[in-house]
Amino acid sequence: MRSILLLPFVSAFAVVVACGSGGDRSGFDPANGDGSSGGSSGKPDDGPHFGSSGTPGQTSSGDPTCAATTAKTEKAKVDIIFTIDDSGSMTEEMVQIKTNVNNFASKIGGVGLDYVVIFIVKKGTSGNTICVPPPLAGASCADNPPTFFHVNQDVQSNDSLSLILSTYDSQWKSHLRPEATKVFIEVTDDESSLSYTSFDSQLLAKAPAGMFGTAAKRNYVFHSIISKPSTATAPSSSICSTAANTSVQYQQLSLLTGGLMDEVCKTSYASVLDNIAKGILDRVGCELTYPAAEAADPTKVVVQFTPSGKPAEKLTQVTDASKCGSVANAWYYDDPAKPTKIILCPSMCSTANAQPGAKIDALVGCKAAPPS
Repeated sequence: MRSILLLPFVSAFAVVVACGSGGDRSGFDPANGDGSSGGSSGKPDDGPHFGSSGTPGQTSSGDPTCAATTAKTEKAKVDIIFTIDDSGSMTEEMVQIKTNVNNFASKIGGVGLDYVVIFIVKKGTSGNTICVPPPLAGASCADNPPTFFHVNQDVQSNDSLSLILSTYDSQWKSHLRPEATKVFIEVTDDESSLSYTSFDSQLLAKAPAGMFGTAAKRNYVFHSIISKPSTATAPSSSICSTAANTSVQYQQLSLLTGGLMDEVCKTSYASVLDNIAKGILDRVGCELTYPAAEAADPTKVVVQFTPSGKPAEKLTQVTDASKCGSVANAWYYDDPAKPTKIILCPSMCSTANAQPGAKIDALVGCKAAPPS
C-alpha cells in the first residue's frame, strides 16, 4: 500500500509514496510546503493549519516495510476581486473595507489557500480613495506581487459591472490563474446600470475560454455588500437606512452563483468580511488535489484523518455533496469516474481545520469500501 499525505491548508501537499524498505525522512515547512522559510510572500501571517509528521521506514498505513519520500501537488487557488464604489456617498464604507481587509486576507491564507487579491477602486490617501495597508499591500499603497494588485480605477454609483468587464483585458487579466476559482466582492450602495444577465454572459465569453467557467458550470462566485437590508429576502427592492438605491442586479448575481449578500449600511464590516471569508473557505478551502499520477484507480483510495496526538480515523466516502449532511466524517470526489479533487464535507473540514497539528492522509493502493 502507498500512502499519500494530503495537506489542504498549507501551501503544498506532501505526497508520500512507496519506495521500499529503509530511506530518508523528508521535512515539511507548513508555511511554504517547500522547505523554504516563510515571510517572503507578503501575505498576512498564517493561522493554525494542518501539519505533517512521519516515522522513518513506516507509512501512516502501519506498513513497516515502506519508507516515505515526498512529492508535491497543488492546493486550492482562489483569485479575489474587490470592486468598490468610490462615489461621494461611500466614504465610511470605504474606510471599513480598508480597516478590515487585512484580517480578511489573513483568514483566507491561514488555512493555506493560494490566494490573489485585486482591488478595482480609485487609489490614494485623500478624498474617496483607498490605500490598502501592509501586509496585504506594499508600502505607500504599492502592489505586492504575487499576492495583491490595485487597479487604480474610479468606480461610480452605477458602473461597477461595466468596469469589471472593460478593465479586464488591459488591467487585471494577467494577474489571474486559469485554474483558480474567481471570487468577486461588490461593495456599493446603489444599483447597476448593466443587467446581471448581460454581465454574466459577457464575463463567461472572456478569453481565455473557461477562465470564468461556462453557463453550465461557472467558475466564479459573486458576493455582494449592497443596499438590501439583511432581513429582506432576495431579490428585494428594499434598501437599508443609508443606501442610495436598490441593488437587485447584484442580488441576482449572488443568487445565480451561490454568493453571499450583506448590508452595506452596517457601521462595522468586521463580521461582514468574516462571513465572506468563511464562504470562500467553505467553497474551496476543503478541496484536496487528487494525486492522479500515484492513484490511477479512484476505487483504491482511502482517506483518513489523524487528530494531533490521537489515532488515525478512516473517513467515509460518499457519492456526492448531497450526502454530506447524513454521513459523519465524510468526503467525496468532484467526479467519481475521473476525479481531480478530493473534497472534505463541510463538517469534517471544520473539524480538521480547528485542530492544529492534525493531518489528512490518502492511503493509495488498497481496495476501498464503496461510497455511501
